[in-house]
Amino acid sequence: MEKLTQIIIGLASLIAILTSCNNNTESSFDIFTKVYSVDNIQEQIYSINANIDNIITGESGTKIRINSNTFLNTDGQLLSGIIEIHLKEALTMQEMVLGNLTTTFDGKPLETGGMIFIDAYANDKKLTISKSKEILVALPTDSILTDMSLFSGQQDSLGVKWGNPIPLPRKEKFDSLDIDFDFFEKTTNITYTVDGFEIGRENYPDTVNLEVSRIAWEGAGLKIKRDSVFKIGEYTVRFYKNEKLQKWDEISAFRKGNNLFAEDRKTNYIFSIKKLGWANIDRLLKDPRTKDVELITSIDNENDFKFIYVTLVTQNMYLPGYQKKDNTFCFSHNDDEKQQLPVGEIATILATAYKNDKPYFAIQKIKIRDKQTIKFKLEETTSEKLKEELLTKI
Repeated sequence: MEKLTQIIIGLASLIAILTSCNNNTESSFDIFTKVYSVDNIQEQIYSINANIDNIITGESGTKIRINSNTFLNTDGQLLSGIIEIHLKEALTMQEMVLGNLTTTFDGKPLETGGMIFIDAYANDKKLTISKSKEILVALPTDSILTDMSLFSGQQDSLGVKWGNPIPLPRKEKFDSLDIDFDFFEKTTNITYTVDGFEIGRENYPDTVNLEVSRIAWEGAGLKIKRDSVFKIGEYTVRFYKNEKLQKWDEISAFRKGNNLFAEDRKTNYIFSIKKLGWANIDRLLKDPRTKDVELITSIDNENDFKFIYVTLVTQNMYLPGYQKKDNTFCFSHNDDEKQQLPVGEIATILATAYKNDKPYFAIQKIKIRDKQTIKFKLEETTSEKLKEELLTKI
């Protein structure tokens, strides 16, 4: 009995020790759920009518063209009525870092042109794209890189892994389909009058203007084939077919209370997707300055942490680090593999750890050289301060 009591006491002590250790250790899971997570990227939700063509414009300028009868429900049946489109845009390096959207494929660095996430729901159930349909996307960018491919992303607890690269279609494909940037603009050919009122929108009742606007700009915009007459309440409204299409941006710029401005439009990558989820426009690193380098990062207080996440950010890349056997960090995938980076490129190195429910962080901007060692000491911070540093220093 005494021996059994000793065994029980011993087990209880071991459990207490293990519990204590678990409460005071950090892991990669902490980093990727509490610091760097796709949940940091704002989700935008849009309601559309699945029976008509639709154009969605994201807050960062992504244009999405969804034609009618695009989605299927879980039973494989064509969906009609109102559905929700969920969109995330990661077009800046800050967004990619906060979302841990690294730019690698098959162990090689990628140059990115931007990333998006698109999903669709009806009655809280996920939808799929019909095999005969596709969603067209115009992704804004400051400059167009050549030889880009569309990568699809698979999300897990540690981030998004990119795969299945498909070269972007040549411009000629979209030209033959009469698809250009205007294809992603709301347009209508309607002009209208109201019986009993002088011609001019400013002279018509507000209730009529609002209803006509709703009709004319629903979905991708209404195009009538012939003149028509109908009632809005007590008013008789006449629609006339206009040979020249009007764009939503052109009309809305002149509305009361809006300032007239000329948008400095960026260039765009135009592509189509057949599956919902993450998509990334990338190419393998092609910078002519790229060569084998020896870039080592060491953490002075490395022994204070169980797991440290080191990453490198340039204008178009976000690369995860690798911890070597000597506990320093590099940007390859093992101790023997050479690091290939563009010499002379400005880069930012980040080091992040998590301990006792608090993040620790260090950041340093460098110019990549043939051989260099970067030294860090991680300091306690807060999630808010960490995000602020990312926004101001990358």
